[in-house]
Amino acid sequence: MTDPDETRTITGWKTASRFYRQKPGLGWLLALLAVPLLLGLLGWGTLDKSGRDLDASIPSIDPTVSEPEVNLPGLPTALSIMRNGNDITLSGDLPDAAARTGLLDLLRSIHGPDVNLVDNLNIAAGAPGPDLTGLQGVFSAAVDIPDFNWKREGDNVTLTGIAPNEEVRAAVEAAARSAWPDANITNRIQVATAPAPGGDCATLQSDITALIDAPINFETDGATLTSGSEQMLSRVAEKITACPEARISVDGYTDNSGNDAINIPLSANRAKSVAEFLISQGVAADLVTSRGHGSANPIAGNDTPAGKAQNRRVEITVS
Repeated sequence: MTDPDETRTITGWKTASRFYRQKPGLGWLLALLAVPLLLGLLGWGTLDKSGRDLDASIPSIDPTVSEPEVNLPGLPTALSIMRNGNDITLSGDLPDAAARTGLLDLLRSIHGPDVNLVDNLNIAAGAPGPDLTGLQGVFSAAVDIPDFNWKREGDNVTLTGIAPNEEVRAAVEAAARSAWPDANITNRIQVATAPAPGGDCATLQSDITALIDAPINFETDGATLTSGSEQMLSRVAEKITACPEARISVDGYTDNSGNDAINIPLSANRAKSVAEFLISQGVAADLVTSRGHGSANPIAGNDTPAGKAQNRRVEITVS
């Protein structure tokens, strides 16, 4: 009698257990589903750790953070206001025409409507406007200095000129420090020498400035004075010799063409030429010094022929 659990095959009888013939149960299906899920969780943990490591190794940067700009309020980046008697020359950058008009009107209100304003100002968008209140205080205090020069470069403010007395010199410096307390104020204002017997030396600087009614000129690319400049300097020498205790500084400058290796010797030779001519006209040699500064301390922009012509100059200062 044949067992119902036996199955006949071509090669013979083979006994198969019921266990191997049963279909997979629920436990097998759950196990099969758990394997890929477990592998997925392991993979996600690896990626997450890699991401955390990457975040830890790269510092976050805020692109909106930048270095703060240091800019004193009310002070243009570069501005020069130079008085020469009744002439005032302005050079530098202002933000717009309204700032230019305001500055020119301010100087007219201080020095009178007949003052001759030489406007070499440039309009540069973004340039800070001038502090008219501060400038009014300084130039009002310096009204008795006929050769007063106010110059701003970066955070530095330089004051130069010949004051009639120490009180005026101190008042101008005090006005500048009150207007711009965070600026570096350099006071190079000198006090005029006391009048010598037989001569009014208190106004010697303004007298010299008035006599130099044209630029001191030289032969092309040289240090030889032109005949016209010699005639002008002869009158200057007469004024200086009337004040035998006055000390004279002659400073030469060039425009920015070329380099210091050329400009400094050229400016020095031209200043020396002027000093030697004054000495030849009777000025005491031990009271005259000369120096060349090259293209330093421009009084006008070097971007125009007119500006370069102003920067090529020789200055005579009394101390």
